[in-house]
Amino acid sequence: MNFCGDVNHVHNVPDVPYYARSANAQGERETVQHHLIRAAELCGLFLEPIGYSDLGQFLGALHDFGKYPPLFSDVLAHRRVHVNHAYPGAALAWNTCRRTRRPMARILAAVIAAHHSQLDFGCILALERVLRGAGEPVDADGNTFSLFGAPALQEAAAVLQREVTLPQLRSVLPSGLQEDAALAEMLFTRFLLSALADADYSSSAEHFDPAYLAEHTGPAFVPEAALERLFALRAQKQSVSTAAAPLNRLRDRLFEDCLAAAERPPGLFTLTAPTGLGKTLSLFAFAAKHCVHYGKRRIILILPYLAIVEQNVQDYRQVEPNLLESHSAAQLDDASRLLSERWAAPCIVTTNVGFFEPLFSARPTDCRRLHQIANSVIVLDEAQSLPPQLLDATLRTVKLLCEQYGCTVVFSTATQPSFGERPGLSWKPTEIVPQPQALFRATQRVTYDWRLSQRTALPRIAQELLQAPAGCAILNLRAHARKLFHELCERGNAEDIFYLTTDLCPAHRRRVLEEIRTRTREGRPCYLAATQCVEAGVDLDYPVVYRALAPLESIIQAAGRCNRNGDSPTGRVVVFVPDEERLYPPGPYYEQAANCVRTLAARHPIDCADLAHIREYYALLYAHADGDKPELRQAIREEDFAAVQAAYRLIERKGMQVIVPYPEEAELFAEIRAEYDRSGLTPALLQKARPLTVSSFDTRMVRDTCVPLYFRAPEPGGAPAQPACYLLGNRDLYDDKTGLCLEHAAEMDFVL
Repeated sequence: MNFCGDVNHVHNVPDVPYYARSANAQGERETVQHHLIRAAELCGLFLEPIGYSDLGQFLGALHDFGKYPPLFSDVLAHRRVHVNHAYPGAALAWNTCRRTRRPMARILAAVIAAHHSQLDFGCILALERVLRGAGEPVDADGNTFSLFGAPALQEAAAVLQREVTLPQLRSVLPSGLQEDAALAEMLFTRFLLSALADADYSSSAEHFDPAYLAEHTGPAFVPEAALERLFALRAQKQSVSTAAAPLNRLRDRLFEDCLAAAERPPGLFTLTAPTGLGKTLSLFAFAAKHCVHYGKRRIILILPYLAIVEQNVQDYRQVEPNLLESHSAAQLDDASRLLSERWAAPCIVTTNVGFFEPLFSARPTDCRRLHQIANSVIVLDEAQSLPPQLLDATLRTVKLLCEQYGCTVVFSTATQPSFGERPGLSWKPTEIVPQPQALFRATQRVTYDWRLSQRTALPRIAQELLQAPAGCAILNLRAHARKLFHELCERGNAEDIFYLTTDLCPAHRRRVLEEIRTRTREGRPCYLAATQCVEAGVDLDYPVVYRALAPLESIIQAAGRCNRNGDSPTGRVVVFVPDEERLYPPGPYYEQAANCVRTLAARHPIDCADLAHIREYYALLYAHADGDKPELRQAIREEDFAAVQAAYRLIERKGMQVIVPYPEEAELFAEIRAEYDRSGLTPALLQKARPLTVSSFDTRMVRDTCVPLYFRAPEPGGAPAQPACYLLGNRDLYDDKTGLCLEHAAEMDFVL
């Protein structure tokens, strides 16, 4: 192969070792030759499931080509810093392939250039400078290129030619790039970067720990064994079920439908079924049997909210003991922490953020585990929770995972969005349930009272709620939920009244949910004022639920907390418009979707058990939708990786993170304070503090009342450092019932 185009003339170069890494515990230094050969082997292996092992070998063999010259010896000897060794290898890849395979050359070069920085197709201009030796030999950040100009490149290429054999490139770009061309090309580039980043890091780590890959790779998935454990768990649950016999028969039907559908060809599926039918185990049954039938290598379960993760993981772990939790709140032991870096586990539970954001990232650290997604079964639970301002890019990427990366993806929800109504989107999934409408009719456990013609004051809602033996009201805003809570306390017994919003830290919310479930199970009075954090996947069962006007999918999810087990002939869901000045959370979607509910109700009475009505709602919604946010659309058109990463954020308003003194976890809070005083803030400490962390948007009060915590302490006279989070030291500002109450500081005349 012509390594370097017009700079491949071989000089007589000395046959001496060139080193890529400093000495390990045994005093051995790794040569560039050894590192390139091992990285090429691993990168080819990682890309084999999608049929691009030759590209992987090529990338691995060239990625650290820039470590050959004497300049890099100075780096290892700590005599020089700020050296860019990635661009010379990228320049070599560009020059080798650009004449005959220009589109592929651009991708390969960008991947090598990015393996220590971030993806940018604009790097090609700098690579041309490296090849010609034009201008200053530094990159945009002021780092010196380890090789610069034809003479230096040709001398290093001679060494490479002697020590490493490059593969013949036979692959072509994935077919179908004409549709969604920019999105598809960027995704393909990220998959290549994923394999190279993993191969580079893993082969480097092996120099210091030969068992690194074994420690960072879980056992192979054995879906047949998982199915056996699943059947046993299901039988055990059936033996203690208190649900009515008709409901259990419907759960059996859904389970059998999932097993039957698992034999259908891989691709895009939907599971449309009402709440309370045991979708958790049925979905796993589909995924495991599909793995048996089609040789898929792992199951990835995506859940939108951490509350659902905590609830479902207990069941999933009984079915697959080697399950890996990979999300912000996961409490990982050392082995799981190692596995989470690579996702090399048979079954992974993650969140929307953990799965989708890396698919749109520019950084190798984020992309590293993407290659593990290929040839997997991916289950997306509560599919209606995908953010509308990112929806088109997300759905098109999911289609690409199915069409080009061997994945099967299931969209599961009780309110299946009619994505086919999105302009310009071809969306033709296979529905798992043969007759979903029949399931909804058979499980109709509630009646709806639509009060949309006029507003209702929260004191009246409190009064009505207390007339029931137990009840729940779900509001759109925390301020509304807090106001209703106080209205309930004024009229009823405070011991019977609860509050659930994200003002409560996760540990507090778990305790409240446990108390509520105990009370409702025992038939004791229990009244709840909450926000939508209790809607999807939270196992609550009330005879009556009040829901502030919201998108239809939220209303139906709220109804899933009503008469959940069918204990009474029918539950009651009241949809009302609060008599408050502000009705909806920030952003256009929530209000727009709620107005579509008003429009639908003006046309005819809404029947939430009629799938035709749900489709009509989504047709209304998508007819007026603006599509993805403009900055994301523009970034994809321009194939600007950094801009796409900045625009694709599933949670745009994260607030200020406050670690709170929840009294039931006083020991943990004390440990966190002591550890910070001893060692400062670390990612591990942030993880440890997750159960006590609350998001607050009250910027001024957080700064006035909380202690800022820093990863690095501010330097005297230097630029002000940004706190990574805050710690609330005043116990009086965290209420046993309503959680974080910073506004009480003004009443106490308390300022930090």
